[in-house]
Amino acid sequence: MKMKSISIAIIIFLIVFSGIELAKITGYWRTESLKIPIKIKTGEFAGEYNPEDIRGSYRFSDIAKYFEIPLEDLQKAFGLPADEDVANFQCKELKEIYGYLEEEGKEIGTGSVRLFVALYKGLPYDLSEDTCLPLPAVEILKERANLSDEQIKYLETHSIDISEDSTTKTELEKEEATVEKEDSDV
Repeated sequence: MKMKSISIAIIIFLIVFSGIELAKITGYWRTESLKIPIKIKTGEFAGEYNPEDIRGSYRFSDIAKYFEIPLEDLQKAFGLPADEDVANFQCKELKEIYGYLEEEGKEIGTGSVRLFVALYKGLPYDLSEDTCLPLPAVEILKERANLSDEQIKYLETHSIDISEDSTTKTELEKEEATVEKEDSDV
């Protein structure tokens, strides 16, 4: 009886691990998620990748691959330095770079990437969201995308100057406000 239970245990062990190996070989077993956006299912854009499915963990290389946008355009649009590893840059890192804008009630983050990609590719996007884009992204869109008058107006009111002069000015204003507050507290 003991030998029979050992044999059953070995058989179960072999079935489980051979099943896992077979799943790995066939591609059903993955230990990391694939960054493939869902496709639009209906309408004029059926079959196109949906920019609204872009997540913070998506790398710019994923966006370049699936939405066919050159990495150079993504780098320039979002003001990334020349020495940045743009291919491995994740959308959520934009919030870290431009976090100082939140104090002004503005944000550049994953939503900004979604908007940029949608307009760049001429795909539908809900403009009722209050999503901002860096000024270089707006300039690229005006140059390369086929924008409607409504989209142009939206971009003009939702663009942010991220140039170094603008950033430095914002930081100086913050420092001055801190000094003024300290002086008034004395």
